[in-house]
Amino acid sequence: MSDPIINIAGNRMLQLKQDIAALRECLVACADENNKKKIRSEIMEKETYYNILADRQRLG
Repeated sequence: MSDPIINIAGNRMLQLKQDIAALRECLVACADENNKKKIRSEIMEKETYYNILADRQRLG
């Protein structure tokens, strides 16, 4: 039987990867420097959260 916590983390990681990819596309299309700064910040937050989940899966 698989661990439901690992399954939830895996699903969340997939969603984060999709969100990051979408934000990167927005970043390329964005012309306003203030919006680019906000998008970069959001990408960094999501990447950090993704890395935390990946570490938990590796250690778990």
